[in-house]
Amino acid sequence: MDVGWNQDSKTVSIISPATVYQVKTGDTLWKIANQLNTTVGELKELNGIYGDMIYVGQELKINPNWQNQGSTPSNNSISYNSYKIRAGDTMWNLSIEHGIPMTELLKVNNMTENSSLSIGQIITIPVHHIALKDKVSEKHGEYLDWWSEAQYLFSIGKIATVTDFQTGKSFQIKRSTGAFHADCEPLTSKDAEVIKEIWGGEYSWKERAVIVQVGERKIAASMASMPHDVQSITDNNFEGHFDIHFRNSTRHKDGLISTAHQNQIQIAAGLK
Repeated sequence: MDVGWNQDSKTVSIISPATVYQVKTGDTLWKIANQLNTTVGELKELNGIYGDMIYVGQELKINPNWQNQGSTPSNNSISYNSYKIRAGDTMWNLSIEHGIPMTELLKVNNMTENSSLSIGQIITIPVHHIALKDKVSEKHGEYLDWWSEAQYLFSIGKIATVTDFQTGKSFQIKRSTGAFHADCEPLTSKDAEVIKEIWGGEYSWKERAVIVQVGERKIAASMASMPHDVQSITDNNFEGHFDIHFRNSTRHKDGLISTAHQNQIQIAAGLK
């Protein structure tokens, strides 16, 4: 076991030796990161991977304490890791790989979107440790603020299981983009069918209380199922993305909070 001190955040990290995961058929770095509750960036850095290629039988080192370093059960905290720029890196790709909004990554490193990167350059990666909040019951979700909590647990590229609060029906989604709230897509065409069924046979802007499960965390949220605008998954029979809101998240069009969504979030949290 190693003990590390972060001068910037004034936190101590207790780091156990890395465990090993053996790559299976159908695995990707994204899938493994979601399954083990880590990030693609962490997997790449720990295993010296420069692209996205992995092979069946490959053994990947996994840091078992990745999410818990420098955090306490009752308080949110931020620690900072150093990262050495490699060929092909961009701030956008690094923000996705490490689960951090690009605007925050740029700000921490005193950069703008026009700043250039050079191979070997050292940048700082913030790591947000989100404390577990009490839930009203097992049926309900944690009432987490979007800006300081939920967006880090459900970062861009993460896969989650959504359960409709009223019917109990579940489906899988992927967060594809979105800054003010989560823009998401059904993972498969089967998931799209379940969504349509929950909304009465057709997609709608009608808000519904849902529970978003990312790893072991269950978060109170509100979802509208209407497909619109851009998409990244092209084989799910769903043209566009839909919106999921969390506590204090806002609309893209005007930056305002949707009262209807917030009411549904409170239902999912057991506050109404």
